[in-house]
Amino acid sequence: MESGGTDIIWTQFILAAALTRVARQAAGQDGEDEEAIRFSYADTHAGGGRLPTPAALPAVLARRGEFISRAWLDAVAAGGHHPGSWVLAGRVIGALGGLDFEADVNDIDPAVMEGAKGRREGGWVRFWSHDWFSFLRHRFVLEPRPHFVFIDPPPDDPRGPGYAIDAAILLDTLDTPYMVAYPVDASSQDAIDQIGRSGLELRGPGLERGVLLGGGAETVVLDILSDLRLLAWLLGGELSVRLPRAPADDYCI
Repeated sequence: MESGGTDIIWTQFILAAALTRVARQAAGQDGEDEEAIRFSYADTHAGGGRLPTPAALPAVLARRGEFISRAWLDAVAAGGHHPGSWVLAGRVIGALGGLDFEADVNDIDPAVMEGAKGRREGGWVRFWSHDWFSFLRHRFVLEPRPHFVFIDPPPDDPRGPGYAIDAAILLDTLDTPYMVAYPVDASSQDAIDQIGRSGLELRGPGLERGVLLGGGAETVVLDILSDLRLLAWLLGGELSVRLPRAPADDYCI
């Protein structure tokens, strides 16, 4: 995602926390096998890897000592420019130690992906340029499957919400940790109901941005709720947790 607005902080903070949780679990499960601890990340709408500095960043960094989850804060401080999502992911995984980072990053614009090649900071990165849903289909043919998938449909893609629902349900079925970013609008509740995961939404003027986690990544939610309340306030908004509606009594966060 290459939007440099304040809401990118919201999305990236949750992404970094979820990646940290999933990567630590992967390292613990995979043991000492060198090949098995290569952490694989997939990003459906990756952009060029570099973002304009969000206007709210100084205010958030000034309060960094009040946050419990430090993954995003440390990753942002690790470079001279504000990272895009896949560069952020590489910094987060690299800071953990004991894991090699590899990524498959996709953007429909070939020129964006060509420019992105010069922004790799570490690990192994494969660049794709497809419709994002086609990218996922092709990526899951390859082994090993990703340890984490970030689904961020372009805002002007009319198929985005429907495809995101299908992709999220599939990834839940495959027990593949994932995160979906979405704009908060009239269709948000339908998507939440169909996927069956709670949305973590930043609400406020110009800040309508939501994120949901699944496939195992949702286990981080309770750990970061207090951080998200503080972060939302610093961004000039508030945290709203959107729950799936009944009759899905087996839904979980």
